Amino acid sequence: MDGKPRTPDSPTESDEKVIALRETSLIQDVDEEYLNDPAAARALLWKLDLRVLPIFMLLWFLTFIDRVNIANAKIQGMEKGLHMSGNNYNVALTVFFATFIAFEVPLNMLLGARIKWLPPKVLLGGQVLLIGFFAMGQGLVNNFGGIVAMRLFVGLFEAGLVPGTVTLLSNYYPRYHLQWRMSILAVANALASSFGGLLAYAIIGMDGKGGRKSWRWVFIIEGAVTAVAAVLGLLLIVDWPEKQKFLSDRELKLARHLIAKDCHKFAKMDTLNRDSIIRCVTDWKIWLNVVIYIGTVATTYSINLFGPTIIQGLDPKYTPKKILLLTAPIFLVSAVFCLASAWISDRLKHRSGIVMTGYLISTVGFGILLQPKGAVTPGTRYMAIYFVAIGSYISLPILWTLLANNVSGVYKTAFASSVQIGLGSAGGIVASFAYQVKDAPLYHKGHTIIFSLLMVALASVLAFCVGIFFEKKKRAEGKRDYRLASKHVDNMGDDHPHFKLTY
Repeated sequence: MDGKPRTPDSPTESDEKVIALRETSLIQDVDEEYLNDPAAARALLWKLDLRVLPIFMLLWFLTFIDRVNIANAKIQGMEKGLHMSGNNYNVALTVFFATFIAFEVPLNMLLGARIKWLPPKVLLGGQVLLIGFFAMGQGLVNNFGGIVAMRLFVGLFEAGLVPGTVTLLSNYYPRYHLQWRMSILAVANALASSFGGLLAYAIIGMDGKGGRKSWRWVFIIEGAVTAVAAVLGLLLIVDWPEKQKFLSDRELKLARHLIAKDCHKFAKMDTLNRDSIIRCVTDWKIWLNVVIYIGTVATTYSINLFGPTIIQGLDPKYTPKKILLLTAPIFLVSAVFCLASAWISDRLKHRSGIVMTGYLISTVGFGILLQPKGAVTPGTRYMAIYFVAIGSYISLPILWTLLANNVSGVYKTAFASSVQIGLGSAGGIVASFAYQVKDAPLYHKGHTIIFSLLMVALASVLAFCVGIFFEKKKRAEGKRDYRLASKHVDNMGDDHPHFKLTY
């Protein structure tokens, strides 16, 4: 006894414990209500959209301009200025993909390792800064070897940006909300192709300024803008969810809850060991997606890298200014279709059917472009380029999400996205050599090569759907439950029997 009289209303020690338990229960009830509140989820996603996406939109926009602005420099006299001949231009395009492919996996696995002194903003922002420097360098070189060297480094430092973004965003967004965000970033690419053409059009007026030709200013100005934006990236790119400071504890818990609802909370792969490495490299879904990606990205690059060249072949009287003005709206229209298809995909919670729809639209375009000379008018061929571009921009960003939705765990997601985009970018190499000067003006050989790859991609998407169907069936019948007895059950990622695969 403490010697103090206790009034009838004074709680005993036992009563105090009951009150504390009730308060704890109330807090838990409130949290449970909050976790399942659609309004809270919408508010969180809106907050993420405002804080996470804008800087990536800017960086994707600018770095993609640096990737494809060589097409605009070409029609302004780059080949003559650097004494290029034959297939030198094709080689200059191809070397970009050599380092782009080689460093995709290492850079993304480095990001996935979550090294304390190398957070996403340092790794990704630093890469963008170097992209800007070497992009500027393309306007300062004086020969073919110089442009090849600069393109090698631009490819190297662009390698980690796209898969790194996919990996980082998949840790913030539920998988059926990820497609819209990835398509917004893909729209940044489409707008980059459009705006890059318009900017190149404006830069033509700088021909001779500072003793430099206009094609040099294309590289110098656009690369400098990227370098400046990279400084913003170093400041604004978010850290991993558990280390960021812009979400409250409740919001972070809600974000994790939303992701866990879509893919089982035990489907983790946070430890890199022999078993997890084997699961990564033997996953058929990843390698089939590489094949799909090759055909899709080859179609995209056929327009991004050769759009101005193909348009130039429609009428030899077209001036560089007119070619650039005809190129720009193709990507603006593609951007609209890209966003519309993403909205439909997330609404339906379906990916593969939208991808195949994009392929069919591109098929219409190739069907027109492959017509013999005189069979269709130049205006009809120009319209066909729209079909090819629209179809590819519908399909490409959905492929990023299709694979990301079917893998799980930090290391598995990092490996899958980097392999898909890295090795799949071999389609860019094919596109770089598909369109040769000797095949002008209709480029039937190039169109045939790219269209053939697109048909392989279409068949591979169908095969992917069949594979997912039978795997889902096996899991529903309990034929994968034996994995629950494995000592690696908490580190098997999407191989966990309760992980929900999706089309």
